[in-house]
Amino acid sequence: MPNDPSSGPGQVKPETEAAPGRLGSSVDDHSIRDLMGLLALPAMWAGRDGKTILQITIEAAERIVPIRFAMAGIDLLPDTPRYCLLRLDGRNVEEPERIAWEAAAAQWEQTRLPDGRIHELATPLQPMRVVRLSMGYGNFGGNIWFGSDREDFPTTSQLAFLRAAASLATTGVQTARADFEREQASRAKDEFLAMLGHELRNPLAPIITVLDLVKLRSKGQPLPREHEIIERQAKHLSRLLDDLLDVTRIIRGKVELKREPLDLTNLLERAIEAASALFHERGHTLTTRLPEQAVWVFGDPTRLMQVFANLLSNAAKYTDRGGCIEVTLETSGQQVTISVRDNGSGISPVLFPKLFKIFEQGSATIDRAKGGLGIGLALVKSFVELHEGSVTASSAGIGCGSTFRVSLPLLNQPAIITHASDAVPGLRHAAVRVLVVDDNIDALESLRDYLAHQGHDVRTASEPLQALQLAEQFHPDVAVLDIGLPGMDGYALAKALRASFPPERLRLVALTGYGQTKDFERSKQAGFETHLVKPVALEALDAAVNAPAAPNGDPNNRHR
Repeated sequence: MPNDPSSGPGQVKPETEAAPGRLGSSVDDHSIRDLMGLLALPAMWAGRDGKTILQITIEAAERIVPIRFAMAGIDLLPDTPRYCLLRLDGRNVEEPERIAWEAAAAQWEQTRLPDGRIHELATPLQPMRVVRLSMGYGNFGGNIWFGSDREDFPTTSQLAFLRAAASLATTGVQTARADFEREQASRAKDEFLAMLGHELRNPLAPIITVLDLVKLRSKGQPLPREHEIIERQAKHLSRLLDDLLDVTRIIRGKVELKREPLDLTNLLERAIEAASALFHERGHTLTTRLPEQAVWVFGDPTRLMQVFANLLSNAAKYTDRGGCIEVTLETSGQQVTISVRDNGSGISPVLFPKLFKIFEQGSATIDRAKGGLGIGLALVKSFVELHEGSVTASSAGIGCGSTFRVSLPLLNQPAIITHASDAVPGLRHAAVRVLVVDDNIDALESLRDYLAHQGHDVRTASEPLQALQLAEQFHPDVAVLDIGLPGMDGYALAKALRASFPPERLRLVALTGYGQTKDFERSKQAGFETHLVKPVALEALDAAVNAPAAPNGDPNNRHR
């Protein structure tokens, strides 16, 4: 390698005098434009990974500074090999040509060259003037090398541009890494919540089913107060669980509506009936002003039921014992407005700006704690807005009560259809043969007892292979399968059953604690006609068991 009289190999050479013009040391219009172009690069990074950011930044540097090669080696992500990017004469270089350059870079790194200094180094092409710029140290550190065979490389302004490019690339790669780690953490959290939901729903399902069965067997006779307490708290826990999982979907933008024409008057009546136990417990007086005729909207009955359940529950919780609550439904033009008014604790002016934000609650003292997760009103707002509606709150202040109003667009000419939600729990239908499979013995026995009470011929199995053998002998009309089974999961069991029993001979119903969108999709692919989420409402279970044969995966047969 030829030596310059003023410096030996690997030593710093003095900069040559800057050439006039665009690449000189003077600040001119071109330099300002190039600098602004570099500074605008972060606007292109949103949603891009570290490799793309590195590529964009180096290509930008090439358009400003006359370099022969640029090579970056950096650890982009945890537990992945170091990433190497080599561009030579404006093109990306892949293996095997890149191997010689990587070997040269390993030699350069061993000499511990100072950062940002100019060095005469041997390259696989020829000796070049090379600048090393650091891209961070530690577990996720790296280097970027810029080289040229020009004697005046780099001038002061060129070096400044290269430093800026390296700094921007480092920041961009770190941002992409942080986004990746945040996404991984969010995915792990979602998976944990999904598993938590499954594990909590499994014990809740037999509790609620047995409570409902006891009520049916009582034949209208008064039940002990203890039964009412257990039922109320178990169903409250079920609603809290649904809210917690729903808020995660909202944050990630994964809420999907299953919209259909529905009678809002009927839905509101059912929401009030569901909340009646809470009103009775607290001694509230409930007044309703609902129209006698149907008021139709196009919406998701499950989500709208959650909206009104949350508003009614809040009114009951935040109203002192013996208070008054009023529910009204009015139509005006193309809008329907539902109002829930109470004479409870009211809303402070401080709370109003964050009333509908997730995890926000009013102040609570030891003697006036209201409970809850602080997500109910956030769900209300999100679900209403997904229906192209709006929700507002008003209050004269602390102790002056509050009013919540939900406005939704009216549906002018609805298609009159019958839904599973309209079924009456406990109403007997024609008896069918039902196979129930669940490894949770309490859930298995409680479901068997309920279906037998309904007059069905029921067989049970706690293991998939046992279920397959039983199906061959029993020839069921309906199979109700858990998903989380040992050895063979419910999806595989469904496929095995479907191989022997086509849809016209056997309806498959998934009854599981898994209730995410991907779970509904997997059950459809496995051959299930209906996907029910534990703890299941008896009317939904009755509808699934007694439904006529439907095409595989009919979305109208998927309920929560």
